[in-house]
Amino acid sequence: MILYFVRHGKAEDRHDGQDDVSRQLTKGGEKALKAAAQLWRQLNVRPDVVITSPLKRAVQTAELLCEGLKLSEAPVVDDRLQPGAEWAHLAQAMADHPEARRVAFVGHQPDLGAAAELLTGAQSIRLRPAGVACVEFSGTPEPGSGELAWLLDPDLYG
Repeated sequence: MILYFVRHGKAEDRHDGQDDVSRQLTKGGEKALKAAAQLWRQLNVRPDVVITSPLKRAVQTAELLCEGLKLSEAPVVDDRLQPGAEWAHLAQAMADHPEARRVAFVGHQPDLGAAAELLTGAQSIRLRPAGVACVEFSGTPEPGSGELAWLLDPDLYG
């Protein structure tokens, strides 16, 4: 099984009175994600399902991921991936798609990095905005049983 942990792209700063839920990607954030698509395809990123946080910037990132990979299915918005999500929440969201062997989670830091750390036993995994971590498993994803196959820094996209 393969899990992709995709941190949302660069988002606008929070303005006075603006709630965190509605913050959108910046133009630069969109541009970086669109540029990333070619590299994602070269790496053969091909999730069976894309599960995203409901926050606007994450949904936008998930949509650009699906568009860039030419996936026929739209991303699945799941409240369990909101900021503060732990591996148990991601695992529950993934369980709703038992046929999926390759799952992409689109969400937030430090949640995604912490899940990848737990699954691989890594001391620290840094996911910058638009970064992607690929974790592979020989069986069911369980803490300590995954291998970090690769980690993409968004500086590679430009």
